Amino acid sequence: RRMEALEVHGAVAAVHHFWLRSFCDVYLETAKGTLKDPRTSLETQQTLLSCADLGLRLLAPFTPFLAEEL
Repeated sequence: RRMEALEVHGAVAAVHHFWLRSFCDVYLETAKGTLKDPRTSLETQQTLLSCADLGLRLLAPFTPFLAEEL
């Protein structure tokens, strides 16, 4: 919504919030224990990959070269 409204600052803040608060602080910390269990590890890895892919797609309009490299 922020990008459609051309509110760049708000869009960058939303991407920042996703990466640091939702993905890194919550999901990665929660997934650490699950990754050690081989029975649930594959599902956790797939979810991590999906979230990282989404995050990089969100980041690409603001830092295209960094997002491409990552």
